Amino acid sequence: MRANIIIHSISGNLYLIADTFREKLGECGIDARLYGVSDPDLHLAANEMTEAIEYYEEITALPEATPEKLASADLIILGTPSRFGMPTAEMKAFLDATWPMYQKSALEGRKFYAYSSTTAGEEDGLLAVSCLYRWADMMGLRPIPFEPYIHLENDLMPQRPSEMIDSVAERLAEMAVLPDLGL
Repeated sequence: MRANIIIHSISGNLYLIADTFREKLGECGIDARLYGVSDPDLHLAANEMTEAIEYYEEITALPEATPEKLASADLIILGTPSRFGMPTAEMKAFLDATWPMYQKSALEGRKFYAYSSTTAGEEDGLLAVSCLYRWADMMGLRPIPFEPYIHLENDLMPQRPSEMIDSVAERLAEMAVLPDLGL
């Protein structure tokens, strides 16, 4: 099984979560790969936010996500920061590029999972994730029956994912390898 994890990470939190997911999926025998959506302005965030500098090089070194990367996966995982209860413009631009795949039902039947980070509370993060799940539904993807992970951040002091993300990632990996139950 192959999993492609596609993220938009600005401060590094979504990157750290995705890397933990990649590691735990790998431990379950899944070929998990990590990609970043295009963000030509990421360097501006790195210059303005000290926490963004810490993982800037790792984030910019990620292979760029393309719609074709989706087609090469059995499991698609998307991660986005929440902006006003929606995915970021960069993630939305990536999803918009999948329109031809929608028209051809090119992703139908693949497994799906999404997560987000937010500074505006859990409901804000859930709204952004619900947009990703709506896209997945329209693409014919099958959600993994596992609750979305919402990483809560603080505007004044960035909150890095704790060891708790390991247990979340382990449970996600266990759910991902379960046989399809016709869901």
